[in-house]
Amino acid sequence: MVTINDPKQTTVILCASPKAGSGKGREQLPRLTERLSEAGFAVISTDSIETIRRQLALSELDRDRQSILVAAGGDGTISLVADLAPPQIPIVPMPLGTENLLARHYGCTADAERVFETIVHGVNHSIDAGLANGRLFLVMASCGFDAEVVRDVHLRRRGHIRRLSYMRPIYRALRKYPFPKLDIVINEDSGTFENQQAHWAMTFNLPCYGAGLNIEPRAIEDDGRLDLITFAQGTVATGLKYIAGVIFGSHLKDADVRRTRVRKLTITSQGRVPYQLDGDYVGRLPLEIEILPKRVMLRLLRHGDLQP
Repeated sequence: MVTINDPKQTTVILCASPKAGSGKGREQLPRLTERLSEAGFAVISTDSIETIRRQLALSELDRDRQSILVAAGGDGTISLVADLAPPQIPIVPMPLGTENLLARHYGCTADAERVFETIVHGVNHSIDAGLANGRLFLVMASCGFDAEVVRDVHLRRRGHIRRLSYMRPIYRALRKYPFPKLDIVINEDSGTFENQQAHWAMTFNLPCYGAGLNIEPRAIEDDGRLDLITFAQGTVATGLKYIAGVIFGSHLKDADVRRTRVRKLTITSQGRVPYQLDGDYVGRLPLEIEILPKRVMLRLLRHGDLQP
């Protein structure tokens, strides 16, 4: 446990996504700011990437002060903040998004008092990160059917996203998504390459997915590996079979489902295949992914929050 001995020598940068959360969740932000200020912390609240970059640069120059980042938003916000922060700057997740997969995995809440206690008495825990086409992700990256659903939600988004926001996009994807073939090249530790083909691919750093689906339960966040899971066939019928298998937890018994632990891989396709990172639509293939061991430091409330 790393306790803050002198709040006056600590700057808390509160990074709040303007799109994430509503109601009681966002009401916790001014409460946290007030609580920190009363305790003597310097508090900077911003939704500007440039402001975050500038404050982190200043913290590098002043070695007598320490900085802590609070990522107030969903998984995309936490990944964005982690991308900006060097590995030695701790990040406190404050979940205000729709799924909050990382925060749920570690038992984090948006309660201002609990976030304050995490800042003051928290445990620093370093985890791996994935790098996908130069962009950091902490939970997972996927391309194929689910990424098409995320893309649809992204294009039609009006305000805050809720779970019901995914229902029509799922229906549209089932009707129209053609499941193009994916060509996957895995860079082995020995310097050799392994080639795979599939029609849907997902790469996990944490064993989490939306709606509580347990797609790759063996993913470990600090083992220096990513867990690739692929679905071999590419028809609407097999897509429905895979989705049903994921929902009922039987997909890993399917002969069409393959699991591979990887450090680096490339995914290409002759079709127009979208990909998503931590629940955010980013773009279309090609996609280069690699593991960055111990790239991100999280600050969590207690050892009991660390999940196996």
